[in-house]
Amino acid sequence: MNKILSILSVSFFFGITWVVSFNFALVVLAPMLLLAILFMGNPFPLKVSNIYIILAFFIMFIFLFIINITLYTHINYYYIDEFLKKMIFTFSVFSFIILFYSSRKELLIKSIDYVLLIIVLLWYMQFVVFYSTGEYIDLLDFLPSGRPQRYQAYWIQSSLPFDVIRPTSIYIEPGTYAVNTLPFLILSFLYHEKLTKLHIFLLISYFGTLSLFAIIVASAFIFIVEMSRFEFKFSKKNLLMLVIFGLIAIGIEQYLYFRFVAEENMGAVGLRESIIDYWLALDEIQLVLGQGNAQVVFERAAVEDASFIFKLVFEYGVFSIPYLLLMMYVSRGLPIFFLGIILITKLHYELYIIWFYFAALHLIMQEKRSLKL
Repeated sequence: MNKILSILSVSFFFGITWVVSFNFALVVLAPMLLLAILFMGNPFPLKVSNIYIILAFFIMFIFLFIINITLYTHINYYYIDEFLKKMIFTFSVFSFIILFYSSRKELLIKSIDYVLLIIVLLWYMQFVVFYSTGEYIDLLDFLPSGRPQRYQAYWIQSSLPFDVIRPTSIYIEPGTYAVNTLPFLILSFLYHEKLTKLHIFLLISYFGTLSLFAIIVASAFIFIVEMSRFEFKFSKKNLLMLVIFGLIAIGIEQYLYFRFVAEENMGAVGLRESIIDYWLALDEIQLVLGQGNAQVVFERAAVEDASFIFKLVFEYGVFSIPYLLLMMYVSRGLPIFFLGIILITKLHYELYIIWFYFAALHLIMQEKRSLKL
């Protein structure tokens, strides 16, 4: 029975991180329902602090829904319906994780580590197979949607005498690979309180994607980890870290120059710049109140890609403050610095992975604080 529980738990978490690329809720809800059915005989423990956090996120969900249908004009009710379904599903996942894993924290972290291990191994498999055989294994090729992975390093191919790829593991593109494994990486690090070999191989793969976003995410994560245990003294370790961060900074600067100046390749950056320009051109009332989630005023993908924090402020303006405060409350302590990284990624509040992150974070930090009492 323990093996069945572990397999279902890993499948559940795998679906949570994969559903961004494979947008089908069944990969999340099917294993979750099986877990609930098979283990219904073992009731969920109802801790008061867990009920409070579930209630807080439920109130936030209702608040955002009411804002969407009352405050804004030109509402697209198709998007209202989509918003409502997404929030019901994501809140269900959030509640289930807190209730089911509150007494199974070891299973929670083992499942996170196993999912990370699978995803990282697939990334290295793509890397090794391509550079040894010249063939790229597209892990999404078998899906009915037929969406090919964007693994080609298109912006650098013309400058090199050989092919370079950016492996994506189970995701469509390397940037998505980085941002969707990041919550698992943070949670695993917070639980283990150290960088494991798995974490190191994952961070190396971020740099290996040659994705600017992945490199920035990896650099920010390493910086926070090192600063959390930094001792102000002259030592070989501090000197080495100074050299490493210096090399990373130089590397990012050269990357930016080559891709956006020398190659003049703006790509998705140009799209993000256009939506930010649109937002800045709005009048004061629209800036303060936001545009709402259910209005088609700009391509939705552009709003989401501009960053988590931008999507919140763009859609809800001042009404995004309660949600930001709630995220900060759950992330109090060291996790609040990791929250800063998450807020600049293209993850956002409508995705399973974000609701999963805050549910799992609450449970992990709850245990850490109880051990200190």
